[in-house]
Amino acid sequence: MKTIISALLFLLISIGPALGQVDFRVIKVNGSILLKTRGVSLETGTVFSDKEDLLFRSEDATAAVINSQRGRLVISNKNHDLSSAKSNYMPSMYNISSRGGLILTNADLGGLFSGKYVVLEKQGIELDKVSFPMDKDNFFFLRYIYKGEEINKKLGYSGDTLVIDKSTLFTVDGNPIPNADNTRIKLFYRKGSESLFISEFDLIFPDMKQLAKEVGIILNEMKGKPADVTVSEVGSYINEFYGKLSPDQLTKWLQIKFGVK
Repeated sequence: MKTIISALLFLLISIGPALGQVDFRVIKVNGSILLKTRGVSLETGTVFSDKEDLLFRSEDATAAVINSQRGRLVISNKNHDLSSAKSNYMPSMYNISSRGGLILTNADLGGLFSGKYVVLEKQGIELDKVSFPMDKDNFFFLRYIYKGEEINKKLGYSGDTLVIDKSTLFTVDGNPIPNADNTRIKLFYRKGSESLFISEFDLIFPDMKQLAKEVGIILNEMKGKPADVTVSEVGSYINEFYGKLSPDQLTKWLQIKFGVK
């Protein structure tokens, strides 16, 4: 009997520290962060506990991590105590920064296309056809820099819907190019013989395979939560780590890719 009790006590002492352990899964890392004890770099999908020491290889390195009970957290060199960190779930900046409805004025357009604007490969934006007619003489175009030269690219449209399509935007002389020199883009509206400058912004086309991997981790940890909470949380994450995104775009993509309804 003493032998059994001793063995049980030893087992409890051995596993005791792990009982209070909370595991997190990495969604995304900007910069380089190491798990000190294992010498492993954090990357999308890495699982580690809140008891492990982290080594930030750069001052601005950050990581989005998630736990089904604790929620989504963003850790940095200044805030990486996961045992006391608070969840980043709600309120979501996603709903605040997104806008819907018809685009009626230049100011509306300038407000939409500002800061970092995310397009998931292709997006349609409904415009007021009286304010912004689109035909062979009236159209929108984007200007970006490729190999040091300015490239003007006319945007497509369907009826009163402006279309931003990555596959046709990044082509020169009919040949696809990898990307522009940077994400900074200028938007113009061609009205007859006059080109009206609308705004300058960062156009972000995420790597869709990588984004799907990151979002898949979030969805897996949020199983059982209402669809609107899930969509809002994914939108909040994208807004924080990529840029603002149209609610319609996100909802359609989540439904098609992951069956979120």
